[in-house]
Amino acid sequence: MTATLSVSVRRQTTDVDAMLTELRLCERPHDVEVSGMPLHVLPGVLSPRLSHGSDALISKWHIEPGATVLDLGCGSGVLGLAALRAGAARLVALDINPQAVLTTEINIKRLGYSDKAHVRYSDVYSALQSGEKFDVILFAAPYWNRKAKDDLERSCFDEGHKVIASALEGAPLWLNAEGVMYVVFSDQGDVGRVMNLIDESGLRVRDMHIFRPSILGGHVRIVWELTVR
Repeated sequence: MTATLSVSVRRQTTDVDAMLTELRLCERPHDVEVSGMPLHVLPGVLSPRLSHGSDALISKWHIEPGATVLDLGCGSGVLGLAALRAGAARLVALDINPQAVLTTEINIKRLGYSDKAHVRYSDVYSALQSGEKFDVILFAAPYWNRKAKDDLERSCFDEGHKVIASALEGAPLWLNAEGVMYVVFSDQGDVGRVMNLIDESGLRVRDMHIFRPSILGGHVRIVWELTVR
């Protein structure tokens, strides 16, 4: 494995194209600390060094001790690993980006969760097996309605909101009867369209939270708590 770099300072950014350009220029792995967790991030993976969607979701969720958790579109693994640290008993992490799968595998091992967690290459829920059920699904959704040209852009762009539609539609199949899906989104996306997608799915809104930005012009994050109807 490539030698670890010094820990990168976290900062917010409001320009998605500038963020993606910066990440593409990062040709070596970097380390970043999130909520006290040191994470190793490989090139080609959306880094919590620049994206604060995970902060919004972590600040609003409730993870029951012993919960089984699905991290959908895991990226660096930050959400699933934070859920384990909060008391979850088992984690399955999914991502369509092979570099994200490898990044999450590295972080699972580095943080000592190999006995509780594993990660799979997956297009939304495609890698799940019949009968698998979860108490919690975590999803930091891509929110820009643009076509993704590569795996890195998939973490930000969702043309026609097809990915979030698939995630919402499929969630009732994988949630336990009393389970909850947490979705974090941005006011830079089409919030009204997502509300319509929720209405069209087998889910209902139990609660909705607003996470205010800490910088001028920053994105407002919306966190939905969704349960099966």
